[in-house]
Amino acid sequence: MRTETLNEIREFLISGGFDIFEYTRGCFDIAAKRDRLFLLKILTNVGSFQRGQARDLKLLSSFLDSSCFLLGERTRRERLKESVVYERFGVPVMTPDTFTSVIDGDYPEKFRTRGGTFGELDPSELRRYRKMNDMTQSELAEELGISQKSVSEHESGKKRALFDIVKAFEELLDEDIRKGINPFDIEPEVEDRRRGNKICRRLVDMGFRTGSVQRAPSKLLAKSDRTVLSRVVKREEDKKELDSLANFSRISEAEAFIITTGDENIDIVPPINIEELEDIDSSGELVKLIEEKKESVW
Repeated sequence: MRTETLNEIREFLISGGFDIFEYTRGCFDIAAKRDRLFLLKILTNVGSFQRGQARDLKLLSSFLDSSCFLLGERTRRERLKESVVYERFGVPVMTPDTFTSVIDGDYPEKFRTRGGTFGELDPSELRRYRKMNDMTQSELAEELGISQKSVSEHESGKKRALFDIVKAFEELLDEDIRKGINPFDIEPEVEDRRRGNKICRRLVDMGFRTGSVQRAPSKLLAKSDRTVLSRVVKREEDKKELDSLANFSRISEAEAFIITTGDENIDIVPPINIEELEDIDSSGELVKLIEEKKESVW
């Protein structure tokens, strides 16, 4: 089932003109880009998605200024419904069919979290139709059994609306005032823990914000004016991941380099010896060095 869904999503994205990169052994399965980058994890049972995977996926997306989604058919208790966005550990969740509808511009009606099921009001339309009905905020609030402050917050877009409240507004005003929920606008809360090793501390001294992930082509993330992807190469098996790092760097448009501890012969991703890092004073100097080494690698 998962393999079938992966194939269907891959074909959908390619036919839609997306550039894609697959990494099915990590916190994401597909990185896709057309006018924006997003990372997809695809599972049949979204309940098998673990907190550590979510942390890595959200952190990686944050450093790459991208979106991330978990696609699946069910949880351990129920099948997921169409036109609904769910969440797991802060990552937006939807069915594959809902995702393809989103890409085609047809956004879901509901956002379901542990706090309830929410909809998206159009604040300007709510205000306009309230005034067309010659109602004050207090009068509208009294009709719905909510506070005037709540109506004011909905009209200013400051408050998320429960889906039942959205329907109540529409029934009372006899107008369609809801908007679709754009999953690309959902910004997951990121657990931005820094890895306290020597390399990270050196990058912080250069002016980078740093983070680390376990389930991605890049284990080390750094960001200043540019995002940089990296990993340490110590063993022969580490070198097998370099093609993935190079391809991920290409699709994400982030600079990539590997950190070596000896005289390893690397011709896929620019190598920088750990001793060289000690002589670099700024993030700009590191990016420049990566670009220079990239020329010799390519």
